[in-house]
This record gives sequence, C-alpha cells and structure tokens, in this order.
Amino acid sequence: MRVAFVADPLETLDPSVDTSVGLMHAAQDRSAEVWVTEGRLLEACDGRARGLARQVHLAPSEPAGDHRWIAAERWFTASEPQHIWFDDMSAVFIRTEPPVDPSYLAATLILDVVDPSRTAMVNRPAGLRACSEHLLPLRFPDLIPPTVVTADPRTVRSFVTDHRVAVVKPIDGFAGRGVLVLDGEDRNLPSLIEMTTGGGSAAVMLQPFLPQVADGNKRIFLLDGTPVGAIYRFPALGDFRIGDPSAEAPVTARDREICARLAPSLTQHGVRMAGIDVIGPYLIEVNVTSPGALRKADGMLGWSLCADVVDTVLGTPNIRRSA
Repeated sequence: MRVAFVADPLETLDPSVDTSVGLMHAAQDRSAEVWVTEGRLLEACDGRARGLARQVHLAPSEPAGDHRWIAAERWFTASEPQHIWFDDMSAVFIRTEPPVDPSYLAATLILDVVDPSRTAMVNRPAGLRACSEHLLPLRFPDLIPPTVVTADPRTVRSFVTDHRVAVVKPIDGFAGRGVLVLDGEDRNLPSLIEMTTGGGSAAVMLQPFLPQVADGNKRIFLLDGTPVGAIYRFPALGDFRIGDPSAEAPVTARDREICARLAPSLTQHGVRMAGIDVIGPYLIEVNVTSPGALRKADGMLGWSLCADVVDTVLGTPNIRRSA
C-alpha cells in the first residue's frame, strides 16, 4: 500500500502533537509506504494529478505522559523528491492548514481529478471547498448560539451592544488565531472593530461570549459521521481561547443529536474525518481541513484514534474505541 499526505512542510510539523504525524505513524505501522508533499507542489498532467513528494520513514515515538509524544530529534528521514501519481495511492490525506486561499483552492481543484472510488480521499477536495469550518454551522441555526457574519462595522457594534460581550473571529482562521473578545464597555471597541473587519472589507463571525466555556470546550471526533471519542479543552491561564486537551469528555445525548444532524451533510460532501467543537449545548465549529487533537488524545488517554482512522480508510476497520 502507498499513502500520500498533502500537508504543510514536514519541517514545520511538531511530531510531539501533530495529528498528521500520528496518521503517518499509523500508516507506516501497517507497512504502507508514506509519501508527503505540499499543495504548492501539485500538478495536473493530461487529466491526472501528481505531486512532487518524498517518501518518509518515521522514527519511533512514545507517549510522554500527558498529551504529547516523545519523538527523536531527527524524527523522520526522507528520500529525494520525485513525482507520484495520486491515482496510484491507496489513500490521500489532505492535511494543509487554513487559510483556504487561492493556493489552497488550486490544490483542491487539482485533486478533484483523482477518482475517489479508486483512491480514498480524506477529505474529498470538493467537500473541503463546500464545508467552511466556521460557516457550515450556519445551515443548522437551532444548533448554534446567536450568530452574525458581517463585514459591516455598524452590525458588529449593534451585536456587541445587544450581547454586551461577544467573540469575533475571522471566517478563514484556525487554532484561535485572530479571535478576540469584544466588550461593549471597552474604549478600544471602535478600533478593534475596525481592525477585525479591515475597515468594513472583511467578513467576520460574531457570537455571544458563552460562560459555559468555563466548563470546557468539547472536541468530538467524527469518523464517517459517527462520534468515536471526545475530549475537554479549557482556556489557558490568562487567555480566553482554548488550550490543550486535559480529560476525556462524555458524548451526551445533545452531542449525538448534533452529530446525527451533521452526518448527512458530511457524508454528501465526502468528509470522512471531522472534529466538531461544542460549548455547552451549542455547535461552534466543524473542522474538516486538517482535524487535529487526535494524536494528543491518543497520547493522553491511551486511545488509538489515528490508527482507527487509517484502518477504516484503508478498508480494514479495526475500531478499538467507540464513544
């Protein structure tokens, strides 16, 4: 078997926590060849997609006792780059981090020519374009808190006035980058609104600040639309944004309702691997571009989420954990 990863540059990945590295380990453990490339290195030639890739061999790693893994300083070795055809792969994992910019979109359009009946695509390129991580939840208004998406500073100001404290985030952001709390009593509010909206040129998402975040932001891992585990993440000291996983979380009846509502849409768009964020009873975000925290959960709780994903994608299901 041969498995390809379209990811950020290998040298930028953190082997102690990165889910892409965990998935690579799982593929290697199943005697698959692991090939790694980047979106900017993809090409379409005569109706076929290929990439300039390196075959990678990973050094062994082991749990560190928390959410991290102990990895060798030289955690991988790689061959010289060569072109690989994606339709020769058993699976292609598309793991490039946002933003979903023109370069990202071009890569997905090239990968569209790969036949998903021949090569498993995780996740399907068209699905990555269709399922905006921040905006997909808008299709389920009864599952989310009051939400506004706008570039108009007046609408932002009105929302903050109505809710007193709001969270604003760029619609193409990730990992908490660019997320701010807007307080109606903050003298900096006009400047913050101007900064976040680019003076009215960039759309942002607004939601009320949810006090339930003190009880944890829940990351639920979905595989083929089914929840297979969940973890709690709490704000780091001195930061309102969410930090690293700290404990296993139960999958409640409300969580299952949210997952069941999302599943048909995810399946329709070929999104096999997703991570949803839930605060209290509310769906906040649907991570589809490079769902993370699986390797962290595996290290912290002794789970096998990365292995379960690879087993299922390669057609040899061996799910050892279920939520």
